[in-house]
Amino acid sequence: MNHFSTVTFFTVLGIITAVAATVLSFIFILPEKKREKLPKIFKIVSDILNMKQLFLETFFRALYILSTFACIFVGIFMIFGFESYSGYYGSHTQWFGGYGILIAVLGPVAVRVVYEGIMMFILLVKNTIEINKKLKNQNADAVENIAE
Repeated sequence: MNHFSTVTFFTVLGIITAVAATVLSFIFILPEKKREKLPKIFKIVSDILNMKQLFLETFFRALYILSTFACIFVGIFMIFGFESYSGYYGSHTQWFGGYGILIAVLGPVAVRVVYEGIMMFILLVKNTIEINKKLKNQNADAVENIAE
């Protein structure tokens, strides 16, 4: 078996397994009526697959914190940075402290503005989901009251 056919075999095998897992998930894990009978680990899997929690919010929060600290520390380290050039016209030393101060001060502000823009979209989606759930519950209550 050459390299191409081995890769093709494992790719096809992976796709077939993924299709089977998807069908089994739709049958045994995703239906709400079966959720209560599932073991705890499968309840977590059910919540993930039903997208009851948005992981992008946590991901972007971690990325925001990382980016903010990176700006601060890179800026501080650049304050102590020098680079020397030697050329035809002599040597020259350049200090990066000015850039470092700008990055340490303005970098976190820029990161925050970008993060807030992203979070506004995510919070809009979360609020829309919550409104839909409340409306669904109100409509279900109204139907029950009419039936009584």
